[in-house]
Amino acid sequence: MTGILGIIAEYNPLHTGHALHLERALLESRCQYGIIALSGNFVQRGAPALADKWSRARMAVAAGADLVLEIPVWFVLRSAEGYARAGVSILAACGASSLSFGSESGSLADLGRLASWLEKPGAQAAIRRGLARGIPYAAAIQQAAGACRPSFASLLQGPNNVLGLEYLRALAKTAITPHTLKREEGGIRAGQVRRLLGLGREDEAFAHIPPDAAPILRAALAGAGLRGAEDFTQGIFYALTRLGAPGIKALPACSEGLENRVCRALAQSSSLAELLAAIKSKRYPLVRLQRLVFQALLGFESYSYTGPVPYLRVLAVAPRGKELLPRLARSGVPLLYSARDIPRLDPAAKKLLDLDLLAEKVYRLGQGGKP
Repeated sequence: MTGILGIIAEYNPLHTGHALHLERALLESRCQYGIIALSGNFVQRGAPALADKWSRARMAVAAGADLVLEIPVWFVLRSAEGYARAGVSILAACGASSLSFGSESGSLADLGRLASWLEKPGAQAAIRRGLARGIPYAAAIQQAAGACRPSFASLLQGPNNVLGLEYLRALAKTAITPHTLKREEGGIRAGQVRRLLGLGREDEAFAHIPPDAAPILRAALAGAGLRGAEDFTQGIFYALTRLGAPGIKALPACSEGLENRVCRALAQSSSLAELLAAIKSKRYPLVRLQRLVFQALLGFESYSYTGPVPYLRVLAVAPRGKELLPRLARSGVPLLYSARDIPRLDPAAKKLLDLDLLAEKVYRLGQGGKP
C-alpha cells in the first residue's frame, strides 16, 4: 500500500462519520498516509469554528490522520470554488495521489459528467446569463444545468455534491485521483453536534465524537466555551462602519452595489441577525453575507491574491506523518513547521500569513480573550 490520501475538511467538529470516512477512504484508495487540508479558526460558511484550529487538527490526528495543514483564511472565506481550489493546491503540493470527499450522490461518474459539462463554453454562457438576471452563482449553475439535463439539477441540490463538483473541477488540472463516499441519510452531521452542544446536551453531542478525539474537544470548549457569530457583533459593526461603502465594495464577497445595501441596513440594525436579515435577498444569500461581514472584520479589503496557496503550514502531525515532512520540504512550496521557517516566505505569502495570525487573535477576542 503506497500513496498519499488527501481530504479537504473543516471538522467543525470532527465526529464519528468523519473518522469512518477517513478510515474507509484510506482502505479503498490503498494509500499509506492521510493528509488533511483544514480550515482554520473561521469556516467557509462565514462563521467562527466551534473549537480552535489547533484542537481540531489534533482531533484529526487522533482519528487517524498523519498530517494536518491549514487552508489560509483568505481562501476559506470565499466561494466553494475558491475554497476547493485552495485545498486542492495544498494537496497537490504535498504529492497527494488521491482526494476523497463525501457526497450525497456517491457516484463519481455522475459528478464527473456534470463537472465536464460545466467547463464547456455553452454552460459558462448560460451561467453568466443567470448571473446577469441577478440570481446567485449556485442558483445560476443549477438553473443552467437543469435546462440541459434534469438529472444535473438534482445533483446540485446536495451541498456535498456541490463542493465535490468543485473538487473535481480543480482536480482536472492535477494528477490526483478523485474518490467519493456516499453520505448516508440519517447520519450525524457536524451541525447537529454543534446544536446539541449549544443546547447544553453534552452527553448526546459527545456520543458522536470518536473516543480518542473527545478529550481534545472537551479541553478546547472548557477553555474557551462555545463561539458563535454573534460574539463578534461589535467588531463587525465597527469594521463595516469604518469601511463605509468604498471599503465594503473592496471586499471579495461584495459586488453589484451590495455595499450600499449593507450601509443602509447597518444604520437600522442593532444585532448581527437583524443586519443579515435586512440585507438578505434572492441575489444575496445568507452564506455570502456571512462571509462578507467576516471579511470586513478581518480587513480583507487590504489584500489581493489570486494564486495557489503559497505555503504549507503544519497544524498537527502524527509520528508517522513526520516521514512526510522531508518530501514536503522539497515540494517547492515553503513548509512552515515552526516560526523559524517564516523568513523563507516572499512578501505576498508573508502578508497572507499575517492575515492568518490576525485571524487567530480576532478569534480569541470572540470570547473576551486577550489578542
